[in-house]
Amino acid sequence: MNSTTINQLETYKAIEAVCVSNHACWSNVKEFRGAFSRFALKVAQLDILSENESSSLNPRLEYLIKEIEHILKVHFDRYFDYLQQKNSEIYQVYNRIRRSS
Repeated sequence: MNSTTINQLETYKAIEAVCVSNHACWSNVKEFRGAFSRFALKVAQLDILSENESSSLNPRLEYLIKEIEHILKVHFDRYFDYLQQKNSEIYQVYNRIRRSS
């Protein structure tokens, strides 16, 4: 696995940690709960696949990263933009992690 993929995985894990530690802020939002579940599943899959050094997995890794980025763009970015008004601290943490990737 290349360093870019490792960095992306670490970023995704950091985003997941922010969401888990702030579960109360979004647990009542059905759409975000679903998006978070899909995101966490994809991150876990990426983590497992990244442990395998087989180059035949590269297309699958790339596909997972595209799926994760889509979830982040369509669901997470919008929800955290909305949260900016209600909880700027969580928004700032998420935004810092997201923009660092």
